[in-house]
Amino acid sequence: MKRLALAAALALFPIVVSGAIKAEPAPELRPPRPEIPPVPIARSHIAWVLGGLGAAIVFAVLCWPRRKQSIPLTDPFTVAHEKLAAVRADTGGATPVEVSAIVRRYAADAFVIEGGGLTSEELVSGLVTLRSCPVELTNAVWHFLSDCDRAKFSPAAEPSEKSALLAATAKLIDNLEAARAKAARTL
Repeated sequence: MKRLALAAALALFPIVVSGAIKAEPAPELRPPRPEIPPVPIARSHIAWVLGGLGAAIVFAVLCWPRRKQSIPLTDPFTVAHEKLAAVRADTGGATPVEVSAIVRRYAADAFVIEGGGLTSEELVSGLVTLRSCPVELTNAVWHFLSDCDRAKFSPAAEPSEKSALLAATAKLIDNLEAARAKAARTL
C-alpha cells in the first residue's frame, strides 16, 4: 500500500507543484524605436582603384614566369674519360658492354643525337645525318660498336684484352672530340 501511495504522489507531483507557482503578468512592451538611418555613401573611387591595383599586382606575381635554375652542363668528353677511368680502376675488367655504353653515351651527348638507349645503327645513322663527323670516323665508330655488339651477343666470343679495348675506346673518343671541335669551329 505504501508503494501505491508513493507512486500516486510521484505521478501527481507536477500537478501539485504547478499550483504553487504564481503566474506573473507579462511585462509591458516598450514603444518601437525609430529606424536606423542609412550610412552616407561617399562617392570616392579611390578604394576601388587601390583594390584593383593590389589585385593586379598579386595576379602578376602569381603568373610571372619563374626562372628555373639551370643545371651546370658537364662536358661529354670529360664525363666519358671519367667513366673510362672508373672502368680502368675496376678489377673485374672492361667488358664490351660497358665500353660500348660509354661510347654511345658520349657520341649521343656530344653530337646531340636525340633518344635514349640508342642502338649501334641508330647512333651511326645519327652521325651520318648530322654530317659533323667525317665518314672515316663514322665507319670506325660503326666497326667498333659492331665488334662490341658481336662480343656481347655471341656465345663463343673470344674475350678481348682489357688494355687494348680501353686504348681503342679512348682513341675513338679522342677522335670524336676532335671532329666535334672542328665542326664547331667551322659553323
